[in-house]
Amino acid sequence: MADSEGLNRTTIHIAGNDYTIVGTESPEHVREVGLLVDTKIREIRDQAPQLDVRQIAVLAALNIGSDYVKIKKNLGEF
Repeated sequence: MADSEGLNRTTIHIAGNDYTIVGTESPEHVREVGLLVDTKIREIRDQAPQLDVRQIAVLAALNIGSDYVKIKKNLGEF
């Protein structure tokens, strides 16, 4: 739902916690990104349950960042 300033408020669920994101991106976009992050965190947590939450979050960020860089490089080749 957009507020008077045109900002959308979207609540997403990541790793057992709810986060309300406020910004100009559509709620659909925010939910899609949230699902990506939640999925990556769950994958890492399932593979390495001995890691703490911070370590899992950093590894998820590195994995998503790596995917982004690969895609960006591939698009630059066209």
